[in-house]
Amino acid sequence: MQIKKTDEKFIDLKKLSEILLMRGIRSAKNWCETVGIKIQIVGNKSVVHRFLVDMELDKSLIVQLKKKYPKKWEELYRCYIDNDRLGYLMLLEDNPELNIRKISNTITPMSDTAKSFANS
Repeated sequence: MQIKKTDEKFIDLKKLSEILLMRGIRSAKNWCETVGIKIQIVGNKSVVHRFLVDMELDKSLIVQLKKKYPKKWEELYRCYIDNDRLGYLMLLEDNPELNIRKISNTITPMSDTAKSFANS
C-alpha cells in the first residue's frame, strides 16, 4: 500500500525525461535545477515530487489562459484539471446554454412521458 502512495507522489528522472521529451536523465536533472525542483534519492532512484513537476509544466498554460481570458482563467484551468471539455467549451461560449434541438418526428414516442418530452 505504501509503495502505491510513493509511486503517486514521486516521479523518477527516467520517466521525467520521457515526459519532457529529453534524451536522458542528465537533461532531466538540468531541467529540474533550472526550474528549482529538488531531486531526492528514494531507494536507489533519483526522484522528484510529481506535484511540483505538474505545476511547473502547467505554468505556461496558466500564463496563456490569464492573457487570453483574464476574467475566466481560473474556471478554465479548473476544467483542464478536471478534464471537463464540455465545461471548458461552455465557458468560452457567449451563451453558455446547451443547444438542444427538437426530437425528430420520424420516431413515435411510446410512453406519455416520452410524448410530452418530444412535444416540448
